[in-house]
This record gives sequence, structure tokens and C-alpha cells, in this order.
Amino acid sequence: MQATIAYIASVNGSATTLSSIHENFRQSQTGVGQAGSHAALDAILQEFRGIAQAFRDETAVQMKAAEGILHDLRTSVQSALAASASVESLGYQYWHTRETTDLADFDVMTDRAGAMLTEFRRNGYEITTAQEKLTEIITMRNELATALRTRDNPGIEQAHKKIHTASIGFAQSVRDLRVNIPPDAQIRQKIEQGSAVMTRAGMVNTDLTSRGLLTGAAETYVANGTAQLAIAANQLDNGNTEGAKATLLQFRTTVQYLRDSYRMVLVKEDLPQTTAQGVLSVAQALDMTAARMAA
Repeated sequence: MQATIAYIASVNGSATTLSSIHENFRQSQTGVGQAGSHAALDAILQEFRGIAQAFRDETAVQMKAAEGILHDLRTSVQSALAASASVESLGYQYWHTRETTDLADFDVMTDRAGAMLTEFRRNGYEITTAQEKLTEIITMRNELATALRTRDNPGIEQAHKKIHTASIGFAQSVRDLRVNIPPDAQIRQKIEQGSAVMTRAGMVNTDLTSRGLLTGAAETYVANGTAQLAIAANQLDNGNTEGAKATLLQFRTTVQYLRDSYRMVLVKEDLPQTTAQGVLSVAQALDMTAARMAA
């Protein structure tokens, strides 16, 4: 703006209105750092657009009135920009921030994807295809970093497009993992779920016993269920998948008996509200566990 004002003045045009518009721009700049929300920032950016348009319109009026030469004006503005240390500094800050932010976002995305695949592998999933897709994405970092470092906007856009396309393929491979869970992993998940609900049931039994209630049947069911889960885990570890499935069906029956015993406690006993809620919660968990064992 200052270079344009100087050029208009040099050809004897009127720079009064342009100077006023420039002052409005300077005042609006102070509001950027004070914007407390995206809406406030959007409003300031809209104001900037209005100021820029007003400046362009007034420049056109003065260029016509003073018979200015457009080529000379452009040369003057470009020279001012090239000689401005502040403009150079702002440009450096912009590209440094953009490079740092883009690469940091890329690293967060790939780190999270890697952690997710590690968890899938830990639970017995076959992740080879998904891992190959993620590796393909990770190798694209160098291309993106080079484009950012050389300030190559078309290159940056192309790198982002390639990453986006590969990410879609990765997401599809993960969706396939969720559908195609290996049989052994399904059984191991059921054993872990059963173990968790047996632990909760044991805690409920301890609470009921402390209140003077007889829990012999429930304790027997918990002991039997825990033993059945141990047998199923041993069978699975030794490659006897079908045997583990059969044991889990036996465990399912034990779980149903245990669930029914808690329902009887809720009907027959006058329990404190918190205790009753705990028994009901475990009974419901047992019901869901029984359904999972049959799936």
C-alpha cells in the first residue's frame, strides 16, 4: 500500500483517500491479535477484504486521473516488496510455521495409525495389508517435506493428494480387519471378557457375604466359571480351537446359572440401594457375556 501511495503521489495523483484507507488497514491489524474466537477473526478478515477492495478501486481511479502507467506501478510495488525486510521476515515465518505444522500433523496421524495397528496385532489380528498401506504413507513424508522446504505450492498440493488417496486405502484395510477377526482372536477376547465378569462377580460375593448373606451357590459358579476359562485358554494355547469353543459353551451355562442366582438375591433380599445396584449391574453383565459366548 505504501509503495502504491508513493507512486500515485509521484505522478501528481491524489493520495489522500488512499492514505486514509491505509490507516484503516493499520488499525484493523491490531484487532487480529485480540480476536478471541473464530467468528471474531472471520469478521476481521472480511473487513480486510473490504479495505483491500476499496484500496484497489481508489488506485484505479487515481491511476486514470493522473494517467499513471500500470507497468511502472507494478514495478514499484514489486521493488518495495523485494527490499522490505519485514515482508521477507513474514514470509519466512509463514513458511516455517506451515512446514512445522504440516509435518507435525502428518507425524501425529501416522503415529496414531501405527499405535492402532500395534493394538490390533496384540489382539491377534492379521495386519500385513494395513501395515503395508501405512508404510506407503510414511514414505510420502519426504516428498511433502521437500515441497514445503522449497516452497513449492503445486508440489505440496500433489503430496497431500497422494497422502489422502493412500489414507483412504489404509482406512479400508482397517475396516476389513474389523470384519475379518481371526477365530483365535475372537475366542481369546471372549475368555478375557469372561474373566473380567467373573472378577466382578467375586467382588459382589464378598460384599454380600460381609452383609451376612449366604453366597455359596454364587461362589461355586464363580469358581467353576473361572476354572472353565482357564481350561479354554490352555486349549487355545495348544491349538485346540474347537475344544476351546466347546468349553466356552459350558462356561456360558455356568454364567446363566450365576446370573439367575443374583436375580434371586434381588427378589428375596432387602439390600441397600448401592448393593442392589451393584448386584443388578453384574447380573446384566453376565447376561451380555452369555450372549457373547454363543455368538
